[in-house]
Amino acid sequence: MVENSEVKTRALLLKFVRCCLNRAYAMTDDSHLSAEEKHALEAILSRIRDEEDSWRKISDLANFLKTEFISIYEDALRRLPPDLVKELFLKTVDLCMEIDEIASVPELKRALESARKTILLKYEKVVQEQEKR
Repeated sequence: MVENSEVKTRALLLKFVRCCLNRAYAMTDDSHLSAEEKHALEAILSRIRDEEDSWRKISDLANFLKTEFISIYEDALRRLPPDLVKELFLKTVDLCMEIDEIASVPELKRALESARKTILLKYEKVVQEQEKR
């Protein structure tokens, strides 16, 4: 029998993809992307969605946000227009921070805040590198 707290935890973990990532993607204008870029974007989204199956505890999602999410973001910055990537990843984080069940968990809130800060720093670095060219 599954504990009620396990069901609540699983529901909370699923919200990252369903309520945050998918909504952020729906709000992203990708109409100007080439077919190759749209394929790359779908591959990046799939990488994030596929990670969902490995989250069993809150700490799994928190660790993902601090490590693999940022790694995927860095890959996306290399493959897609940086403005679009920053918008998608920041919107994902911001939408999560708007969900009370997520924002009220200190470990997730810290991980989201850290991810947001890292996203902005890495974006600025990419922009500076582009300006040097």
